[in-house]
Amino acid sequence: MTHKRAFKPALILLGALAGFRLSLIPALHPYKLLNVAGLLYTLLGVVVLSEIVATATWWKTLCVQVISPAIRWIHYLVPIGAMLGGATAAVLRKPSGMSVLVFWFGFWGASTLVLYLFEHIVVFPKPPFGQDVDSRWRWLGFFLVMCGVCCQLLAGIADMLGG
Repeated sequence: MTHKRAFKPALILLGALAGFRLSLIPALHPYKLLNVAGLLYTLLGVVVLSEIVATATWWKTLCVQVISPAIRWIHYLVPIGAMLGGATAAVLRKPSGMSVLVFWFGFWGASTLVLYLFEHIVVFPKPPFGQDVDSRWRWLGFFLVMCGVCCQLLAGIADMLGG
């Protein structure tokens, strides 16, 4: 199996392992997972848009041709794996199995809507969005930072409302 063919099953397995492992944490609150996801999105967005590397054309090309399709699959398949891991943990009556399952199901559902826009603007751009590397690179950074900020904002609201 080539590395490209192993990528998708590896993402599902990674998600399943993460989902199961998270299910072992006693009283895990979903908003905490949302906050961590938001921080990861924001960090990746800052790295993508960093002026240190962003002045290089090779970096922008790498971002739109390699990183954005990888993010697409990570965004879609890791939650599916995490749902499987959470469901397995719930069946085995692990402390936070059901919380992990419900969180990742909701995250997957919401992210599917975002992925539709992401695919049509960044991964496989359609008019009127620019199909040049610079435009796609800017949209990639925008999506990552906005997803991160939105996740953190929702996590903060959920925390204020008591989880």
